[in-house]
Amino acid sequence: MDETLLSIGDLAAASGLSPKALRMYAESELLRPRHVDPFTGYRSYGRDQVERARLIAALRGLGMGLARIHVLCDLDSAAAVSELRSWWRQEEADVLSRRAAVDTLARELGERPQEDITMTASTTARSAGPLRTATAADRGPVRAAQQDAVLSRELDDGSTLLALADGFGSDDDLSARILSAFADAVGERASADPLAALESAWSAAEELIPPDGPNGTTLTAALIRGSRLHVAHIGDTRVTLVRGTRIEAVTQDHTRLRSLVAAGRIAPEEAAAHPDRAVLNRALAAGAPTAPDLLIRRLEPGDLVLLASDGLHAVVDPSDLADALTASAADVDRLADQLVALSLEAGGPDNVAVAVTRV
Repeated sequence: MDETLLSIGDLAAASGLSPKALRMYAESELLRPRHVDPFTGYRSYGRDQVERARLIAALRGLGMGLARIHVLCDLDSAAAVSELRSWWRQEEADVLSRRAAVDTLARELGERPQEDITMTASTTARSAGPLRTATAADRGPVRAAQQDAVLSRELDDGSTLLALADGFGSDDDLSARILSAFADAVGERASADPLAALESAWSAAEELIPPDGPNGTTLTAALIRGSRLHVAHIGDTRVTLVRGTRIEAVTQDHTRLRSLVAAGRIAPEEAAAHPDRAVLNRALAAGAPTAPDLLIRRLEPGDLVLLASDGLHAVVDPSDLADALTASAADVDRLADQLVALSLEAGGPDNVAVAVTRV
């Protein structure tokens, strides 16, 4: 092989992309190999293609389509900048038009009668039965400090609050302080509508956000009252609802790439291999949007609710996690410990924390 050429593995290491993503870009003719061995099929790339690979990844990370990337990559610098800004102006226009449509639809939905929902909640609340809850956490094998904080708390009105915060930056105790302040505020408002209590208590968490710097945290809370699960969520901690063998992801990770995958604008394989795959675009941090998602789900007897930091879901094989969650006889204390053990066995370098409850 000519020494000026790179193998696909070398290009992957230099660009931060996976070989699978590079093959995808080759098939779309965005990044064609300089040479393909006719006998082995091995692909070789020029060293000058490293920057093109990084540019493609950056543009895909913004959600730009393959056809437009093909055009932009072949332009000189001034023309490429003009192309990029023209694309973004249309993206902003699309967001504004969608926002107007959302506002209209929200008004229409708000006018729907609520009697059926209220009756369902009141007639099924007694059948939900008592909750069994457990929490577990571990610093992990790499991190010097534990920045995941988790709690389970019974409130005065009979509700159960599960909450988890995954901190980042140099302030190791920030997540614990924010979680404690938020939980106390929820307890003071427990007699109100559960979702309203979570929303109004959120300000107690926002007040503790450092005014500047890299420190921040995710925050995900599940308030269970009767047959309803009420969730306030920001970041990439997750709430999962398990009903028999059915597993529902209640929350969505607040990363730009997750949103692009959900919209079908990039492939899951691209997101999994992208250098920015774990970068949050919403969190309790300076300069970031801090308003939470507010969600409601119905609960049935036997349901399992899991809150987990990315120290679990980012490293454990999904099939292994599903097997653990759908084991019908799993005791919640044993399950919480098992989930943390799965993370450690998978070699997860991050802190891990979980909270589980079974109705």
